[in-house]
Order: sequence, then structure tokens, then C-alpha cells
Amino acid sequence: MNEEVIAKVIPGEKRSTARSAEATGHTEPELAGIEAEMKQYKQQEEDVLSYALFPQVATDFFKYREAQQQKVDATIADTKNNAYPV
Repeated sequence: MNEEVIAKVIPGEKRSTARSAEATGHTEPELAGIEAEMKQYKQQEEDVLSYALFPQVATDFFKYREAQQQKVDATIADTKNNAYPV
């Protein structure tokens, strides 16, 4: 970037050149760990990103998607006893 423009935008301040993850204290990539954590639900690459950003919502969606694919009525399924009517 043009140094003259930078000086006008942030006069007298030191410019950070660190990656945003490093600025928040994350030094190691976490995507592999997240992918391993949700591997039972992964059907496509986008599933990993959905889970990384919105874990609870994504998990609920993955369960719903699986029920739709297996033709299970999730509204009457007894998940505590693993009983799924077809």
C-alpha cells in the first residue's frame, strides 16, 4: 500500500503485519481438529466450515439432513433409546 495514504489513515500508529489469527493468540491451524471433531457429519467440504462457524446450528442441521436422507421421521424418533421408526 501507499505509505502516504497509510500515514493519513493511521497517523503515528505502528502498522500491524501479523495475520489476524496470530493477533488473537492462535498460532496453530485449527481446521484439522475441527474436521476430526465433526467427521461423522461431513459429506462435503462446506460442512467443516459450517461447523467451524456455527457448531450448534450446523450439528442440528446435519442431524436433520441425515434423517431426511435415511427417511427417518425425527419428530417421533426416540433418540435416548436409539429407536427410529421408518
